[in-house]
Amino acid sequence: MAGSVRWGLGVLSALGMIWAPRAQAGVIESVVLDWHQHIEKCEADEGWLDRGAAVHVAMFDAVNAIAGRYQPYSAGLNAAPDSDMTVAAATAAHDVLVALCPGEAEVFEGALKKTVDAVASKTARDGGAEIGRRAAAAVLAARKDAGAEHLDPLFEPSSPGAYVPTVPRVGVNTARVRPWVLKMPEELRPPPPPALDSTTWAADFNEIKRLGGKKSPDRTPVQTDIGKFWARDVREVLPQLLDRPGRDVVDDARFMALAEMAWSDSYVSMMDGKYAYMFWRPITAIRLADRDGNEATSPDAKWRPLLDGTPPHPEYPCGHCMSAAALGAVIAEEFGSTAPPIVLVDEDTMLRRFDTPQEFVDEVSLARLYGGVHYRFSINAGRDMGDKIGRFAVERYFRRLPPSR
Repeated sequence: MAGSVRWGLGVLSALGMIWAPRAQAGVIESVVLDWHQHIEKCEADEGWLDRGAAVHVAMFDAVNAIAGRYQPYSAGLNAAPDSDMTVAAATAAHDVLVALCPGEAEVFEGALKKTVDAVASKTARDGGAEIGRRAAAAVLAARKDAGAEHLDPLFEPSSPGAYVPTVPRVGVNTARVRPWVLKMPEELRPPPPPALDSTTWAADFNEIKRLGGKKSPDRTPVQTDIGKFWARDVREVLPQLLDRPGRDVVDDARFMALAEMAWSDSYVSMMDGKYAYMFWRPITAIRLADRDGNEATSPDAKWRPLLDGTPPHPEYPCGHCMSAAALGAVIAEEFGSTAPPIVLVDEDTMLRRFDTPQEFVDEVSLARLYGGVHYRFSINAGRDMGDKIGRFAVERYFRRLPPSR
């Protein structure tokens, strides 16, 4: 897991809070999870947005070509029925990661060899490797011109020698990446944010000013804990949903492919909206409220958000809210009423448990208000967009094939 988050499987299982993935000798037997964790070995530079989805879509296509249960992402993939699914998935993930992260090729080679060597049948090994290679090649070819590998532009000086911020203009390129699920980046672009002279603006401005400040007396300790906890990647909830009873590698590969595609598109759609509207962040609005023309707002020149380091891109719509809602929709569609609890542990904050995907989405969304980085109208817009992206993923991709006669 990234950052300081840990599953705490032993402790949580003892408390009856989650079901720990099947394991022998302390090793989780899930090729999908193994290669999901290998993605983290890549540096977060160009192409980062496509990595998770590309790896998981290739793994799904490889194992689905053997099982023949769902509509594939790439057409024309057929595999021998006795091909090994574990080798197929590992080979597909390996080839995508080597192509996108060549600096870690040696690590990926070692991981693949371990998987292949564990399969006794040469026929099964060779068949799995062949379909894995073909699945990876097809996905890489399909995403070749998506634009995910391009770097964001730097700020340009007004004249030679003039200082400008030296960080990239974060997310500018992301708004132009070809989506996985959406037809175009602007397909779900939200309506404009509320006018600065509106009652909605005043109400949401005053709410975040009151609850999102660094030293807010109105925010409870629990709300502070929530705000700090979710300054992280929401995908950290996904691994514990893998390798559960009654599910196989095809089920897990399909679920992760849908989740990663939805997550990736949430970033594209989010940045499209942000750069379309260029709406100011709370720290700016609150310090300069005497300029917004609204008599119900007032400035505080010393106001700071709870979270240090406001994200370096426009405010509207809320990105974390959108990403969480996209994942929540996929989880709800995949598991239905049998969705397991989601539990996360952190070294510095209290345990988080969510009995439904909706509870997870609710908390992530409110965390951005408590953290002082997103207004409520932005939260609501992001949640709505993310939910649609997640449902689009399930509706548009990997539908079950009719049984063959």
